[in-house]
Amino acid sequence: MPGLLKEISSLRFGQFTLDRRLRELRRNGELLLVPGKAFDLLSYMAANPGRPLSKSELLDAVWPETTVEESNLSQNVFLLRKVLGSSGDGPIKTLAGRGYQFAAEVIPVETDPDPSLSGVSYSSLASVTVEATETRVVVREDVEESVLPIRQIVFWAAAVLALAALAIAGWLWRQRWLDGSEGAAVKVVIVPMEGTTGDPWLDKSLVQALRMDVAQSPYVSVVPASTVSVTLTQMMHKPDDAITAEIAREICERTDSQGVLSGNIARLGQHFLVTEEASSCVDGAVLGQAKFEAVRAEDLPHAIDTVAASLRRSLGESRRSIARFSMPLFHENTPSLEALKAFTQGTQLIREGKVPEAISLLKTAVAADPKFATAQYNLAVAYATAGDDLHVRDAIAKAYALKDTAMKPTQFGIVAMYDSVYTGDMYDMVRSYQSWVALYPNSSQAWSGLANAQRGLGMFAEALASQQRTVELLPHEQGMLANLVLDQMINGDLKGAHSTLERALHDNLDGDGIRVRYLLLAYMLHDPAMLQAQQVWLASHPDATAVLGIESQIAMAEGRFSDARRLLGRIRDQYRQQGLFGQDDEATKLGAVDLMQSGDMEAGRALFRQSPIDPEEGQEVLGLAVLGDSQDALSAMHASEVKYPRSTMTQLFWGPRVRAAIAMAQHRPADAVRLLEMIPRPLGETALPVPWSRGTAYLASAQPADAEKDFRWVVDHQGIDASSPYIPLSWLGLGEALAAQGKKQDAIAAYRQFFTLWAHADPDATYLKQARQEFAVLSSETAK
Repeated sequence: MPGLLKEISSLRFGQFTLDRRLRELRRNGELLLVPGKAFDLLSYMAANPGRPLSKSELLDAVWPETTVEESNLSQNVFLLRKVLGSSGDGPIKTLAGRGYQFAAEVIPVETDPDPSLSGVSYSSLASVTVEATETRVVVREDVEESVLPIRQIVFWAAAVLALAALAIAGWLWRQRWLDGSEGAAVKVVIVPMEGTTGDPWLDKSLVQALRMDVAQSPYVSVVPASTVSVTLTQMMHKPDDAITAEIAREICERTDSQGVLSGNIARLGQHFLVTEEASSCVDGAVLGQAKFEAVRAEDLPHAIDTVAASLRRSLGESRRSIARFSMPLFHENTPSLEALKAFTQGTQLIREGKVPEAISLLKTAVAADPKFATAQYNLAVAYATAGDDLHVRDAIAKAYALKDTAMKPTQFGIVAMYDSVYTGDMYDMVRSYQSWVALYPNSSQAWSGLANAQRGLGMFAEALASQQRTVELLPHEQGMLANLVLDQMINGDLKGAHSTLERALHDNLDGDGIRVRYLLLAYMLHDPAMLQAQQVWLASHPDATAVLGIESQIAMAEGRFSDARRLLGRIRDQYRQQGLFGQDDEATKLGAVDLMQSGDMEAGRALFRQSPIDPEEGQEVLGLAVLGDSQDALSAMHASEVKYPRSTMTQLFWGPRVRAAIAMAQHRPADAVRLLEMIPRPLGETALPVPWSRGTAYLASAQPADAEKDFRWVVDHQGIDASSPYIPLSWLGLGEALAAQGKKQDAIAAYRQFFTLWAHADPDATYLKQARQEFAVLSSETAK
């Protein structure tokens, strides 16, 4: 049977049907999303059920003529188990030391040779027989019999056929009417309305509402307001300058858009007339107009909903699409203008970096309208920006409960963020973003979120592709370019990273995000001129907190712990001055754990103890384990695992890391190795401390060859975190691992590299003193 299954395109196992020809997997008829290589792997395994499948066989089958690491295989097996959603391993069983086995019963699915006949029951026709004679047709149905003249039968048959044809033609015409006019997707610029309601913030709120309404469309994409502001700056205008028709057309051309939406608000006593027009970027020709008279101010959101739908139709979107993607801004005829104005102000303040003020206004918005899902979502975003994890979870849980009342793009954002911070299922988060980009392929927010999620799972090549698509859609966004540089560095494209940074500066997109990447690249390349340029910039921007963070990491990476502690103090003070106490504590705890693991134990311990820990924050629980507070660390970790059973980071990353740190503190390196090997390689390799910790555990358990592999991996992948203190520590570990294998010359070279990186280290640094002692012994042995 297994041999025969290879030739059959459709297979069934359990609740699942696998169509290899259409590349579809369905569970009880529902289509499931399976990435390309994962689908190939499932297809091969399902066609070979019941027999052991070695890793080499699977690698050859799924990645023919390509050299890939085994971690690619284990990662795709993990993804398949998530998709199949079974308890335990499900149908894919792990065979220790051998590979895998597809244990489910697989049944070939017969395909209907003529799909047009499916569903037809011939027995239903058996009760009717037709007999023809020269002059009559006898129709017997049950016990009744009628004899009709043949002309009358022909007449009625023709009439029935004509009516059926008319009905079919009408149905087809309606489908064409519903689907009509939708061509290529269009991008539009929305400019502020002329006129006023008498309330400036209500005027801005109506433009924000129009932006949200139009952005529901998978067919029409809206240029972000931040991009419009940047473009105005490039045109030598101030962001708040009035936008004339000529300026609007130039913005449209500069952003590669096709249309401009501009309008007017006129107040007529207590009534308001809202008009909006879509015009072409090419010649200014009017593409469509819409207007709505609001009897009172509370009717204005409904006016915007109506106007937006009309304009979308003018831009070529089909009626069916508009009907499907037209969720009103407010529901149940209870619009809250107070909520809308507070929401608009809060959202603008997030863009300006004024997070505490934004949180206050967004809280006002959700208090005014507790069912305002988008405001709850933006409040969660603001809390996340402030590093307030506790309130993030509460806000996103409330937004998730309201998600069905939100517009479609916001629904996707809510679900993705809920997966990220509440359930913690990063694989579900990737699937959410993949669904989002499939429906909204021109959504920069969706592509950016997908890139972040992929990067968080170690899917580095995929993240780079997604971020490149983001930058194509948002070519003038500093944050998006900074993330592209990060992905280029991670993937080893240092020339590309430098080119992107130069492009950002050329386009006047300078700022903290770009300078952080510049500093990292300069440090990674050991380029003195580039480093000096960043130091000059930092001297004139002393409040650049993010750049200070990289400075502190570089100081730690060079063993300059006194400088690192001083910089951490400055960072903490700046966050407190900005009211970002969550980010203050987070930066302090991260720095403290790195200090302790880099050998500055006493200072790290004192810094770590300065504020209470968050027992749900993995890095802080790890700090407890490093300090030797094993019981508290285990209790906190277990509580998180129970509370967040679907959390990728809790279950697969922090749990093994914390327990491994405890095992190392208790001198059980073999247990630490086993625990760290449980972390999926792509996930574990998103943070350099994981392979460094695993290498250290291998070294302590007398497995220097395995330790060498992990330490080499760290020094070969500096782009993941160029300022990481674990890079020089890995050179030291590599020297120890090579010396333990008798490779003395290579070991000496590794030690020297460590000494080069720590040339300016504090003279009493623990690892520096250890390295000097070991190097002296190694050198004397080599000289003999």
